Amino acid sequence: MTAELWADVSALDGAATPVALAYARNSEIDAILVRASQLVDWEPLQRISIACLGTAAQLAGLDDRRVDLLVAESVTELDEVRALAAGRPIGVRAVIDDGDSMHAAAAVIGSVDVLIAAFTDETNIPLELLLAEAQSTTTRVFKELLSGAEARSVAGVLESGPAGLVVDAARLTDLDLVAQVLRHRREEHRTLVPLEVVRAEPVGMGYRGCVDTTSLFAEDEGMIVGSTSAGGILVCAEVHYLPYMNLRPFRVNAGAVHSYVFGAERTAYITDLAAGETTAAVSADGRFREVSVGRVKVELRPLRLIEARHGDVTVNVFLQDDWHVRVMSADGKPLNLTDVKPGTLLLGHLAEPGRHVGIKVNEKISEF
Repeated sequence: MTAELWADVSALDGAATPVALAYARNSEIDAILVRASQLVDWEPLQRISIACLGTAAQLAGLDDRRVDLLVAESVTELDEVRALAAGRPIGVRAVIDDGDSMHAAAAVIGSVDVLIAAFTDETNIPLELLLAEAQSTTTRVFKELLSGAEARSVAGVLESGPAGLVVDAARLTDLDLVAQVLRHRREEHRTLVPLEVVRAEPVGMGYRGCVDTTSLFAEDEGMIVGSTSAGGILVCAEVHYLPYMNLRPFRVNAGAVHSYVFGAERTAYITDLAAGETTAAVSADGRFREVSVGRVKVELRPLRLIEARHGDVTVNVFLQDDWHVRVMSADGKPLNLTDVKPGTLLLGHLAEPGRHVGIKVNEKISEF
């Protein structure tokens, strides 16, 4: 699960709050942490969630449609704030400076939706203990950072890291730094292998989908596309020279509609991808990075079958039969599809076969 980034504006004065909120609108944060007194004279931040921090007295009578989560100021305030929730999710901010305060924070895990752990020391050991305690519960543990420099080490605690990081909005540059760290963690690496083409031929007309994303692809990027769950071939994005039209650096002409598009962990049928879904841009060195789908454009086009083999594993892909569609060679160079012949070495990814709704399942499966 992707870690969230929260901006804490709760300590800002009246003049600084609007500046931080304006910055938030154009940043990569997922939520802001505010006080009830700051909920005046500004409109909802649309995609950004609002968590309201305070004592029971400060939160009493709060009836604001913009607030998604009530956060108790401390563990001792939790029960009274819970009584005010009226069905809304509940969180608590716990200052942890010794063993007793750590155990007090651990004790509420399982009874709150969010635990914001505010450690006074730069150590990850107490965080590891809280994450271990929370792993079998619905409580999401957030780490309040002492500085943006902490982000890189904290994000990797117990591999999966906390559910989110909370950054003091008085340090706006830290928000950008932490966002960069979290963005990098959304990138994963998988081994790509050379695939020897054993079949390359036209197969007639069929529907193919272009996957348009909200990102721009690099010259060595595309998507892994295949017709079976055994794996696929790296199909290049439309970032290479075209004599008759402008480039579409946000697009991959991703093949026949029955095809899989492979992510680092999940796959999706091309026809399951839609605006707002996520998939993976894949580089020639095996880097999978998350990208958002803007649309999928399906049209009837002539198709070409490419079948390739690595060891005893065979994969295939049906792509639009046109030279301007490119696939990645085994040495990381784009090849025109119509130049691909038996013996050509392409770059691809092998996956353990057997998937249901895109998720690996342990069952015997044969695909032809």
